[in-house]
Amino acid sequence: MSRAILASLFLTATLTAAASVAAAQETSPVRWHVMGGYSETLGSTRDYLQGGYMFGGGLSITPSRYSPLDVRFDFTYSAHQATNNLLNLGQQAANTQVDNGTGSFWSGTGNLVYHVPLAYGVRAYGIAGAGVYHARVELTQYDSYGGYYYCDPFSGFCDIGASSTLVSSSGVTKFGWNAGLGVEFDLPYGRAWFIEARYHRITTDKPIEYLPISIGYRF
Repeated sequence: MSRAILASLFLTATLTAAASVAAAQETSPVRWHVMGGYSETLGSTRDYLQGGYMFGGGLSITPSRYSPLDVRFDFTYSAHQATNNLLNLGQQAANTQVDNGTGSFWSGTGNLVYHVPLAYGVRAYGIAGAGVYHARVELTQYDSYGGYYYCDPFSGFCDIGASSTLVSSSGVTKFGWNAGLGVEFDLPYGRAWFIEARYHRITTDKPIEYLPISIGYRF
């Protein structure tokens, strides 16, 4: 058998295998995703925490290849700096100096996603669901006595750096819900990228509200 025939057979087998892998990726009912972006606080939450950042990931399950409905599970983290208002309130409550503060939200949610085609390879979608949220706030003060000595070798400048001492912290785990809209852009082999805005509400005594605007990649 000539080398040309062997090469042709090898190329055919390779292309067939690649096509099989691509088809499997396109028809797989499970797709993973990662995402990240900006997280804006809303309502009374804005009085205590500034806008921050978020990142997360999860997976989607499609009942059938042509179904417009997905079941999606997300795990996300959102971090925010405290406002001056929160720092002042913490300082009054603790009766000591408060220099810095942070707030964070962890969430694990189950959601339904409904897709609507807009153009070839472009789909809008609505998403809504519920899950468990953990909110935590920490207030700290700078501690120059417990700091460290450092020098800049390029400028020759030396100083004492300040460490932080925890003044107070509190955390709560509650149920919450979310709803939002997004647009998804298909890529080859079943992959896609998306942008979405999703409102989250944690059902504490005074509801915690925030709105992440994220860009993600689905594979």
